[in-house]
Amino acid sequence: MGFTKPLPAGVIAPIPPPTPWIGDVLEAAAYAGTGGEFVAGVRAEASAEQFGLEKDLPVVVVLADGLGLHQLLDKLGHAPTLRGLRSEPVRAQTVAPSTTSAALTTLATGRTPGATRMVGYSVRHGDGVMNLLQFAPGVSGREWQPEPTILERMTGRGIDCAIVTDPRFQDSGLTGAAMRGARFVGAQDLSARFGRAVGEVRRRTPLTYVYWSGIDKVGHGHGPNSHAWSAALEDFDMELRGLLSSVGDRAQVLLTADHGMVEVGERVDIAGVPFLAEGVELVTGEGRAAHIHASAGQAESVEQRWREYWGDRAWIFNRQQVPQVIGEGPGLELLGDLLVMPDGDAVVGDSRTQSQSALFMPGVHGSLTEVEMEIPVWRLC
Repeated sequence: MGFTKPLPAGVIAPIPPPTPWIGDVLEAAAYAGTGGEFVAGVRAEASAEQFGLEKDLPVVVVLADGLGLHQLLDKLGHAPTLRGLRSEPVRAQTVAPSTTSAALTTLATGRTPGATRMVGYSVRHGDGVMNLLQFAPGVSGREWQPEPTILERMTGRGIDCAIVTDPRFQDSGLTGAAMRGARFVGAQDLSARFGRAVGEVRRRTPLTYVYWSGIDKVGHGHGPNSHAWSAALEDFDMELRGLLSSVGDRAQVLLTADHGMVEVGERVDIAGVPFLAEGVELVTGEGRAAHIHASAGQAESVEQRWREYWGDRAWIFNRQQVPQVIGEGPGLELLGDLLVMPDGDAVVGDSRTQSQSALFMPGVHGSLTEVEMEIPVWRLC
């Protein structure tokens, strides 16, 4: 069965991946911060040049979760520090699905979700469902995700690098999967995290990675078009000003993100749509990138009904087609029978097995629209 909706031009992550993409960012920073001593991939030097990075000057990579390029440019009036820069962001692409667990792991490894097994917010695991941000008891993110990270490859060669994030994340499954290898530096609020990053610059740490989730949380809770989102950007921008002032010319600061976000308009709960629920055993993934697990022998009929229902309002990939989206590798085994990625502002879920909070968030991400897929890579100083 062919595609119901044509693939969006320029927003799929095939092998080799598009240029530039999120998998280039940490490689380029590691290359530049070590003066070219550490080369993680064949594109590292070209990517560093594309992002405006200089060799042999420490790099601080700041990742603002949920700060998609479109939202950033639309709300740049709320960010006087960024608006006042002479430089402009490079337009880059995240991975599919455009979600945190997949994107952060690609950032950390330079590999697609198919290879890393980080294929969405949740996956089928045994008889239940496992969240790929925290994992299930007894499941190690280090063992789940098989690809070596750039950070552990650096430390394996005796090169110092640091990750600055929430202290609660030190032993999390996602840290083990994506950010293993770096020296962990815990700090709670953004001001403290930037303060720790400045300390790493003074130590001349070649690569420091700072993670901030505040904008993403507000986007999920209030929507990316809300006043609360604009206020969160204002707060972030104010703290950035302090970071840039403290760093001066002693390091390079590179700002990026893992995905953008859309406001939900249409909610499709298959529990109330028997035509879609028939033959479906389980829905995992997330509302904008749903993994549809069909009952035994029902995959073909489920695919036919779902394509008929969604028409050109969603990208639907079966088992044979999905490698074009997430790449090859062991992650393909986790997706079930269909990967359904709505266009527009729709989400799909199943209240028979999913929580109301997951089904009714105002802001979401995961699909292939430009708003979700396009991210900034911006050298700030």
